[in-house]
Amino acid sequence: MLSVWADISLMWLILLTLLMVIPIGVVFFFAVKGMHRLRQLAKQYLPIAQEKTRFVADKTEEISTKIADPFIAVNAKAAQANGVTRAIFARRKCE
Repeated sequence: MLSVWADISLMWLILLTLLMVIPIGVVFFFAVKGMHRLRQLAKQYLPIAQEKTRFVADKTEEISTKIADPFIAVNAKAAQANGVTRAIFARRKCE
């Protein structure tokens, strides 16, 4: 008679444990399904976003080069003129 009650209590503990584990399993199941769907969306949209980002970076580089080129040219000409002026008017030491 005692073994029957032991079996019943064991079944009761298994049922309680199962009821506590099932919600966690369901959460993990839907988390995995959600990650799978997110991966599909990432494969679909990330190349498009990467292309747009590359386009913006290229245009930014092109425009900044167009803006900076005149300033760089002016500085180069000023440095060249300064160097020529120094070469012409600099005193040379006689040995």
